[in-house]
Amino acid sequence: MVSKNRSKSRSPQRNVPAPEPSPVALSFLLPPLSESSNGWGPPTSVEGLAAFASLNQIPYAPFSRFDRIGKVADWSAPVQQTIEEQTRGRGRGFNQNNEAVGSGTASAFAFGFNASDLLDEASFSVVDRLPVGPAAGSGMRKLTSRGGSYAQKRGGPTNVSTFSNNRFKQGSNSVRGGYGSRGGRGGYGGRYNDKVTRLRDASVAVGNDWIVKEEIEFNRLGKLYFEVDEPEDLSVHGKAYFYDKNFDRINTKSEKRLVPNAANSLTFANPSASADPILQSYASEIDGRVVAASADVIAAIMCCTKSVYGWDLLVSKDGDRVTLDKREGGYFDLYTVNENAAEPPQESETETLNTPTFLAQEATQIVQNYAAQVVKADETPFLLKQASPFAPDADAAGQPLASGLHRYRKWDLGNDISLVARTTVDCVVEAPNPEGELAESVADEILESPLRDVAQLCLATTRCLNEFDSRAPGSGGSPDWRSKIDQQRGAVMVSEIKNNGNKLARWTVESVLAGAELLKIGFAVRSNTKDRAKHAIVAGLSVKPVEFAGQMNYSLGSGWGVLRAIVDLIYGWGDGKYVMVKDPNKPILRFYSVPSDFGVVAGVVGSGAAATLVEVAVVPE
Repeated sequence: MVSKNRSKSRSPQRNVPAPEPSPVALSFLLPPLSESSNGWGPPTSVEGLAAFASLNQIPYAPFSRFDRIGKVADWSAPVQQTIEEQTRGRGRGFNQNNEAVGSGTASAFAFGFNASDLLDEASFSVVDRLPVGPAAGSGMRKLTSRGGSYAQKRGGPTNVSTFSNNRFKQGSNSVRGGYGSRGGRGGYGGRYNDKVTRLRDASVAVGNDWIVKEEIEFNRLGKLYFEVDEPEDLSVHGKAYFYDKNFDRINTKSEKRLVPNAANSLTFANPSASADPILQSYASEIDGRVVAASADVIAAIMCCTKSVYGWDLLVSKDGDRVTLDKREGGYFDLYTVNENAAEPPQESETETLNTPTFLAQEATQIVQNYAAQVVKADETPFLLKQASPFAPDADAAGQPLASGLHRYRKWDLGNDISLVARTTVDCVVEAPNPEGELAESVADEILESPLRDVAQLCLATTRCLNEFDSRAPGSGGSPDWRSKIDQQRGAVMVSEIKNNGNKLARWTVESVLAGAELLKIGFAVRSNTKDRAKHAIVAGLSVKPVEFAGQMNYSLGSGWGVLRAIVDLIYGWGDGKYVMVKDPNKPILRFYSVPSDFGVVAGVVGSGAAATLVEVAVVPE
C-alpha cells in the first residue's frame, strides 16, 4: 500500500529584494504674498486687491470696548448646553455649561462643543448610555428655572469675562443677584459686587515729550511726620467786614434764602503764586532756599492723601527758588462734591445736573455767595494800613474786592528751607479771642475799626457745604438735611466728613495757615432738587480749625511731613519746570519734567509795593 503522506519537496526560498517605490513629488505651493510699499495695510496693486477679494465674505462680529479681541477661539470659557442636555441634567442640580461664550450672544469667534454631535457621529452605537434624570414635574424642582444654576444661586463664580459685557447689552438677564439669577447673594456676579469700574479723565493731558521724574504712592506718605514752629508774619493787607452772627442761629424753620448773585458784583482775588508781586518780592529777598506758594496750593499738597479726583500743579525751580503754582485754566479752584463717598457722582453724557463738573461749579458759586452774604457789608469795615495788592485802581472802573485780609507768612521747614505763603482771612468776628488778643502783627496794622478792643476780635474764614439731592445717585447716603440737621447735626457732620473729607481737610488747613481762630461753615440745600440755581441756608456751624482737624482724624504734622518730603524731592532735581499730577484713578502722585514753555510765564518788574506783574501767554508746541 502506498502511503498517502508523501513528502513534498520544497525548494529553498530566495530573498528577493522588494522593488523600491518610485519617488512621489509633493506639491506644496505658498500662497501669494503681496507686499505693500506704503507700510502697513492692504496693498494698493491690482494683484494685491485680487488676493484680498476673498476676505469680503468673512462675517463681521460686532464687539464693544470691553471685549477681548484677537483670539480665534476661547477654549477656557464654558459652553452652552442644548435643551436636551439641560433636561437630562435636572437630577444632578449642577448645571456647569449654562453660559454663553463671549458677550452672551452668538459669536463668530466662539468655539462651540456639543456632546450630542458625538452621539450622531458614533453610528456604531445603538444604545444611549447617558444617565437620565427624573422626568419633568417630579418632586425635584428645576434649579435653573428661577435662580440660575446651583453654583450661581449659592453665590458661586460666574463667567467673569462675560459679565462686564452683558451689563451694558440690551436684553441682558443680569438683575439683582448672580448672573442670570434673581436671588444670588455672592460670587463675582453678586448683588454687592456688580460695580463697573469707571475711569476718570486726567486733569491735564500728558504730552509726548513729558518725562516721568518720580511716582509716589500714597501709602508711602502716610507715615511721614514733621513739626513746624509758629510762623512769622511778613505783612498784612486789605480790609474785611464783620461777620453777621444771625447766620449761626439759622435752622430749618427760620431758613434764609441764599442770594444767587451776591458775589457777582465782587472780585475774589486768589491769583497764583507767580502772579503775586508781593509774594515774589519776598521770595527774592529771603536768603537761603525759599519755596513760594499760596495757601490753597499748600493745603492741597498737605491733604493729597485724601484726594480721589485728579488735579495738577506747576512747579518751577530756579536755583534755590521753588514756586508751587496753579495751572492757568485748570479746575483747581473748584470745590468738589462727595469726592470721598463710596459711590461718588459720575460723569454722564445725558445727565446735566448732578455730574461732578456741574456739582463743583455749583459748590464753588455757593461758597462765594455765602461769603458775600454773611458779612455786614453796609457797616464800617476792619481796615488795615496797607491796601490789598489786588485792589483795582481808583481811576479804573473795576469791581470791588470781596471781604478779606491777605497775610504773608513765613515758616521754617528746616535744612535752610523757608516757606513763604499768601494766606487769606475772610472776615472778622466780634467775640472773645481764644488766644487772649488779636495777633500783634494784625493789631499794629489796624487803620480803622468800629471795635478797638483787640481782645474781642477774632479772625475767621467762611465756607459752605451744599446738598444737591439725598436720594440721587452719588449722594453718599447722606441724611436729608431739612429733616435731620436740627436734631441730628452731629450725624450730618459725620456724613459730610466721610463724603467730603478732602474738601473739609483742605478748608481746615487753609484756616490754620491763615491763623484764623474760627471756621464758619454753612449748610445750603436746593430749594428744588431739579434746580441748581436756587438754594436756602438751613444751618450754620462755628468750629476751631485745630480742634476740627483732630475730629476729622487729620494730623497736621503728617501734612507738614508730606510737604517737606515733596520739597526735598524737588530740590534734588535740576532747574526747570515740572508738573505734579494726581492720578484720577489710583492713589498715586506723579511728577513730570515738561518743556520750559509749558503754561503761562509770569514775571515781576520792580520790588515791594511798586512791583508790577507782566504775563506772557505761551502756547506749548
